[in-house]
Amino acid sequence: MTSMVDATAKADPKHIMVNDLTFAYPGRAPVLKNLNMSLTNGARCLLIGANGAGKSTLLRILAGRHMTKADENGQDSVQVLGRNAFHDTRLNFERSYLDTDWGMRTVAFAGYGCPLQADIAVSAMMVKLQEEYPERRDELIKLLGIDPNWRMHQVSDGQRRRVQIFIGLIRPFKILLLDEVTTSLDVVVRMDLLRYLKKESEERGATILYATHIFDGLDDWPTHVHYLNDQGATGWQGLLGDLDILKDLRAKGETSPILRIDEHWLRGELAAKEQVGEQEKASGPAMIAELDPLQKSNNQGGGFSNGRMAAYDFVANP
Repeated sequence: MTSMVDATAKADPKHIMVNDLTFAYPGRAPVLKNLNMSLTNGARCLLIGANGAGKSTLLRILAGRHMTKADENGQDSVQVLGRNAFHDTRLNFERSYLDTDWGMRTVAFAGYGCPLQADIAVSAMMVKLQEEYPERRDELIKLLGIDPNWRMHQVSDGQRRRVQIFIGLIRPFKILLLDEVTTSLDVVVRMDLLRYLKKESEERGATILYATHIFDGLDDWPTHVHYLNDQGATGWQGLLGDLDILKDLRAKGETSPILRIDEHWLRGELAAKEQVGEQEKASGPAMIAELDPLQKSNNQGGGFSNGRMAAYDFVANP
């Protein structure tokens, strides 16, 4: 008997397709180099790699935050659901992107990442969306342990993150892009969320790309792994079951094989850098802006300039 996911896969075989993508911010060497990625619907892919490897950049590109050029054949180098990831705004109704900047703002003289202090109840946020999907709303509220009467100026960091996930998952998605959004969740909420996302991929054929450095409870969760090395290129990608080192670790009784695999890959990168005396460079948005003459002026102005957000206004593949 053919499952719903199998039937959908035949009609729409590739939810995410990246073809020979090279991407650079102004004034910098490429962050991503000749990257290829192919994920079918129902895939749950762990995106792993060192800090600064390009994981967040890749997720932002797939989320439509950065524009990319076509390949040498005139085809879109990044396609989501068979469409241009940047230009096709219909994807905003089928794609959800969650990162760690939600609910934060930049305050003059105070710094980056200051929590928003709006006095608004969770029940009053995205009201039409909550009313359109009442069953998903109620399920997610229970799953995430959210009180709809919470006021956003009174919540903790972990509660704010749960509200973000709640808002981001209410509308049924075909593509879900997660960038380290589980770091402030407690163990119970995190494990319940992972089980919920697994159900979403298995029952609805949703494709999930999850960048994280926390591997507890993930050894049997992903279907795929994509490892970005420190050069912005793919170090390894494919089905989790095809990873030979994983088979060896499991045969030896390793209890956290994905953690050990990631450690093995990253220690190899560190050893290679030490041999040539290479130091890791700063790679945050403010540093990128400093290297771009067009953006540098935005970091000045006594604290009243556009600041950090201006650093995201880039053109790909210069």
